Amino acid sequence: MSLGCRARRIAAWSIALAALRTSAAEAQVPGAPTTALRAPTTEPVAATLGLTEALRLAMRRDARFAVAAARTRAAEARRAEALVGYAPDVLVGVGYTAGFPGSGSNLQLRGMLGSPFFRNYVAGVDASWNLVDLLRTPHAVSAAEAAVDAAAAAHDTATREVALALVDLFERVLAAQERRALLGVEVGARRELLGALQARVAAGTLASDQALMAEAGVGDGEAERVLATAEERSARAALRALVGDDRALTASLVFDARGAEREPPEVRVAQALRRQASEVRTLWGMEWLPRVTVAGSVGYANPAPGSDPGYYALGAAVALPITGVVRERSRRAAEVASLEARASEADATLEQLAIHVAEIDAAIAGLDASLPAVEQGRQLADTALAGVAARVASGVVAPIDLEAALATQRRAQGRERLLRVHLEGLRARRVYLVASR
Repeated sequence: MSLGCRARRIAAWSIALAALRTSAAEAQVPGAPTTALRAPTTEPVAATLGLTEALRLAMRRDARFAVAAARTRAAEARRAEALVGYAPDVLVGVGYTAGFPGSGSNLQLRGMLGSPFFRNYVAGVDASWNLVDLLRTPHAVSAAEAAVDAAAAAHDTATREVALALVDLFERVLAAQERRALLGVEVGARRELLGALQARVAAGTLASDQALMAEAGVGDGEAERVLATAEERSARAALRALVGDDRALTASLVFDARGAEREPPEVRVAQALRRQASEVRTLWGMEWLPRVTVAGSVGYANPAPGSDPGYYALGAAVALPITGVVRERSRRAAEVASLEARASEADATLEQLAIHVAEIDAAIAGLDASLPAVEQGRQLADTALAGVAARVASGVVAPIDLEAALATQRRAQGRERLLRVHLEGLRARRVYLVASR
């Protein structure tokens, strides 16, 4: 093939490529609904994996959801424990004692069941009720229900954290995919140019240094493409580990995040924790109330010699355990302080989230505003490449002049595509920061 034919082939190929890229870019409408950002490659495309489906898959595997579920179960169990406060303390037992009177004192029996008579045997039911607990139990139950609400909100927090991690991986994959595709096209064009230059060097019409420069450009492009491929594989491997689906390794990824705006889970967490702290503070103040206990036993206890058998026992008492009150008040005070600290931590997280959302909104607005200029820059680069290719075809300039035009076009197209990927990632992050899935 003659040098002129080869140059015309390069020029025609470059012009066609620029036209195809221009038409493809013009088909993308800024601000259109979220769609998949696919690299222009001839490789077979695997099944699609959307962000919403990836989140659903990750929710089955990620330990954060197991932690949230376990905390909810623990809070529900504590609520069940608090509800028992409405019931008396009931004990059913049988016993036998022999030897010195009082030998049954450590058998965990009470009332008539704990009679210390010599050779005593008993069977029956004992019930005791601290009447003051009837005043405390509603507050204990309310505190436990607030703890359940706070634990339930942790599930939404885990959803947001996993979703943001997925968005980062999706963006890494798509950005690397775009870079790899652009570099592949550029390397192909550079190889065509290198072939033309080497033919001229062999014919003695061109200095060998220009061919060496073109060959170095091919090597640089190949190295960058290898790096982009490695970055894509790395991000896909991390995505595969997170979602547990092999499609993450080959699928076309789609930013399809959707959600209605609502308050972040930290709002519910802070409200629940402060409600819980208020109830615990009330319980702290009630610790000074004396214990008013009524108790009774029903059953049979054999009597001491000369006494009648025992069939029931009744009693009532008022007591104030001073040391126990001090201990319980200290425990309640520590619990209140801990709950208030956790509520303040939730407030701080809300402030950070608000700042993050504001930053994302500003970034989206800035990138949207810059998109027309970036599109125009890409169109100008396509036009410049077509002009250089035409001059090469006409013999006005040497084929080596295509090097700079190709590099400029690749940078312009890469800037536009990566900007679009980044915009998609920012919009997806915003969805999961301000919406509940």
